[in-house]
Amino acid sequence: MSLNSKVTAAVKKAFTSLGDLVDTGTLSSKAVSGYNFGTGSTVSTSSSQAVDVIIQSSKSRTGDAFIVSAIIKSGVNLSLYDTLTVNNDTYNIIDFDDNGFIIEAIVVKEK
Repeated sequence: MSLNSKVTAAVKKAFTSLGDLVDTGTLSSKAVSGYNFGTGSTVSTSSSQAVDVIIQSSKSRTGDAFIVSAIIKSGVNLSLYDTLTVNNDTYNIIDFDDNGFIIEAIVVKEK
């Protein structure tokens, strides 16, 4: 078993072992492709994907929003998504770092 496989297995085990600290979140994006002048509305497509996520309790206040760190198992292309919804809270994804095993996303909670 390669080192890469061992670390990937350890990450999976860690997410399983953390039990109720791991929530199910939904990554979402909306892409506007045009405007319908007849109806006066935008034409858009939405996509979403469910992920296991750990929201870290440390947060810092910036202006009127809270910046929070979210940990997600690698395997999802986070650059395709705009928001993360966890327990009815919606966060805007502002930055992330994927090391090939976990993704640490910096998110801002929407008002």
